[in-house]
Amino acid sequence: MKKTKRSEIASLFYMEEWYMQTIEIHTQGGLKHTVQTEKYDAQVLNEQLNSNDLITVLIGDFIIQRIDVKRILPINLPTVEGTKKLKVHTNGGKEIEIVTNDYDPIYLNEQLNNNNTITVVIGDYIFSRIDVKQVVPVKEEPKEPEQPPVTEPEKPTYPIEPPTTEEPTEGAGEETEPTEQK
Repeated sequence: MKKTKRSEIASLFYMEEWYMQTIEIHTQGGLKHTVQTEKYDAQVLNEQLNSNDLITVLIGDFIIQRIDVKRILPINLPTVEGTKKLKVHTNGGKEIEIVTNDYDPIYLNEQLNNNNTITVVIGDYIFSRIDVKQVVPVKEEPKEPEQPPVTEPEKPTYPIEPPTTEEPTEGAGEETEPTEQK
């Protein structure tokens, strides 16, 4: 019976691992912590990080002072299709590529310039507003539009010669009379 319980515990552990999200938390002091959390919602976490009612936030089993968060990067997120690809350049010299469906440059710029904002969300990533140096939309290489095939006028395969009038050969028998052109 103990083996069964151990295997059940092991399978629950693996199931739990399967649903856990790994994130990296970078601090203002230069430390990096890898944390696993059951639920990761960048919007909800960002609201907590910007709440003046809180001193610290709980991320998984990790507690951090909200003003110490430099950036939060989810690791191994499932690949999602997005309409906008961005490169975020940080003051620390990092360049992070993000694919998102909800990029609003005007709103993001307002947040980055708001003194009451501590962190901002870009896609599923969270950045300290003072860590963001640039947010650059990545221009997709324009694909040349498919041009219809160029059709040239048909050219005959044999040479065209202007019609010639031939003199009747002697002994041909029939003579043809010239016709008038109108």
